[in-house]
Amino acid sequence: MCGEHFVTGSQVNDHLHPDYVPSIFPHRRQAVSVMTKVKRFRSAIKRAAQGPKKSVKQKNSELTCDGGVSVAVSLSSDAPGEPECSDGDGVNETGFAKPLVESERAQMMAEIDLLRQERDQARDECQNITRERLSARAVEGDDRKCKAMTGLSWTVFVCLHYFLLQFIKGRSFKVPTQDQLFITLLKLRQNPSISLLCHVLDMKTSTVTDMLTRWINIMHSKITFLIHWPDRECIFTAMPPVMKAKFPQLTSIIDCFEIRIEYSRKLKARAKTYSHYKKWTTVKYFIACSPAGSVTFLSKGWGGRASDVKIVRQSGFISHLYHQPGDQILADRGFTLQEDFALLGAHLITPAFTKGRKQLSGREVEESRLKSNVRIHIERVIGALKNRFHVLDGPLPVQFVKSLRDEMENKEVATIDKIVHVCAALLNMSPSVVFNHDRVGDAESAQ
Repeated sequence: MCGEHFVTGSQVNDHLHPDYVPSIFPHRRQAVSVMTKVKRFRSAIKRAAQGPKKSVKQKNSELTCDGGVSVAVSLSSDAPGEPECSDGDGVNETGFAKPLVESERAQMMAEIDLLRQERDQARDECQNITRERLSARAVEGDDRKCKAMTGLSWTVFVCLHYFLLQFIKGRSFKVPTQDQLFITLLKLRQNPSISLLCHVLDMKTSTVTDMLTRWINIMHSKITFLIHWPDRECIFTAMPPVMKAKFPQLTSIIDCFEIRIEYSRKLKARAKTYSHYKKWTTVKYFIACSPAGSVTFLSKGWGGRASDVKIVRQSGFISHLYHQPGDQILADRGFTLQEDFALLGAHLITPAFTKGRKQLSGREVEESRLKSNVRIHIERVIGALKNRFHVLDGPLPVQFVKSLRDEMENKEVATIDKIVHVCAALLNMSPSVVFNHDRVGDAESAQ
């Protein structure tokens, strides 16, 4: 600045004077000493002369180089004594170099090969531990874990595998048969995705799909006999006394349930499967259970548009093979089939209709309450079937209902029907949802 900018004509050191101009501002750092600048300059020159510093990974990779290699001890690394590679006649940055003889080179290469083998072995062990999580050995002897993974106790699982093992023929997979059954039941129980199973098992998608399809077909053909109509003596013997007091001739409780499926591209197929009750495309099944809670009848799948009455009539349930004169069947009020069962001499019992009526009589209210208390067991069976096997949660692929492969092979039973019937058969292999006090008392007295 020139003197014209000052009031007095020159700079003043008093900070209260208007001509005060500070030489050191508060926001600036303190000046660095000359010796510090000289040290920094020399360090920069030294780094430039040595070149870029090599990382530990680069040093380790140079251990496998060819002829003309020497080992030096690095004094600047975190791990003292770590070998570094340099040229045979050169000296590394530390100034210490020792050429390798042939015996030392062979020993070093042998140690490297040994370390590689240990690495590969540890990697394989980690993969095997992950695979064992999806094997029967992970739940061996533990009923709680086995039920959580497959829906069956360990004893029942072993018996089922032993029974199905005699029917295994043809192609064999690298996974043991017991693990194959375990994975199939796991798919039905927990419904993991196919991609997850392929990743954990290290198998192709087609291989996993073929394995699941094979075991579902075997179980459908060999264990669905568990869904059968029992003898009348067995029905009345296993009936809980509470039901026997209310309905002494009760043989079955009936209802329908639906499973969601994906939307079809064909409008006609979508119209047949759309359910106004679920507001989705579904497949509907008619189911009947005994008073003891076991599934005794299960129809094939129908489109969600079909009515309950139509499914019962077309399923073949109204027949002399299942009903005799005097039998009692409990159902919801939507099953208006009293006349159909009356032709067989059976009696269909439903709650009182409330449509168009302002008030029910006291007697009708009491009778409807008794009927609903017993009829609720079929809802519990359906709930156990869906809650125990999450594959039925849906939406299931449309290919499970009808696929090109099924049409080419002229298969009469759809894949979704096989899955539902297998799940119902597995449900019959588990304890019943209906609690019988007499059975518990007999078991305790026997013990």
